[in-house]
Amino acid sequence: MADQAGFKNELVTGFSFGKGERSVSYYTPYLQYTRHVSAHTSASLKFTYNAISGELASTAGAGDLFLSLDHRVDRKSKWKKSIFAGFKIPLADAGLSKNAIELPMPYQPGLGTTDLILGLNIARDAWGATIAWQQPLNASNENAFLPENYPGIPLANRYLPTNQFGRKADLVARLTYDIPSKTKLSLRPGLLGIYHVGDDTYVDINKTRREIDKSAGLTLNGVLFAGYNFNDKNRIELSVGTPFVVRTNRPDGLTRSFVTSLEYRILF
Repeated sequence: MADQAGFKNELVTGFSFGKGERSVSYYTPYLQYTRHVSAHTSASLKFTYNAISGELASTAGAGDLFLSLDHRVDRKSKWKKSIFAGFKIPLADAGLSKNAIELPMPYQPGLGTTDLILGLNIARDAWGATIAWQQPLNASNENAFLPENYPGIPLANRYLPTNQFGRKADLVARLTYDIPSKTKLSLRPGLLGIYHVGDDTYVDINKTRREIDKSAGLTLNGVLFAGYNFNDKNRIELSVGTPFVVRTNRPDGLTRSFVTSLEYRILF
């Protein structure tokens, strides 16, 4: 870990690109700072920005702010464990409109909800695992999209209604394996599963809250991380991910057919 090497600060800058439903494109720069406050405790702050381009509109704006605290436990055990807790804080309310259309969630820079995130990391030798719970604390966001409000715009009818969108919690699990290497290059394949615990909801044109059928369920992604250590202080990493299993309906705008990210990490 960075603090074990005598470094107390870690800065990560990165950029990701992804393709969502109906070929919507996502360009996401991000910046993360971590402070190792002790030998086994660290605090992190991450900022994201999103530029989105698709058939309905092009939008851009601040996404979310992530605050987290990580604490390692049982440091003498062969099983390395840490617990973490944090919040996802929205920097926008998911209520963007453009070209006289209240835009659906795939065109919003953020989810518009404050989320509580709790989790556990476990590692032994080359294996690593994470399990986390992400719980929205808002009853709904400020999105106002209803496709029936736009009968003269056929493209709008291709998206799910998300007026006053109510999002359910996610159970997240990740498993990775570090392929042994005697060089500065590292490869880490893995699986990322996200189980959406219930059907999301929206408020229809008659002011009635309704469930979005088949929006609960599992998404399973394959991921691969390729990193290169220039020295003890500098590292670059490329990651790619694509889903193998997806939920039938994904109104939250997080659908991706693939995502690739490149980031640079420096310790000081």
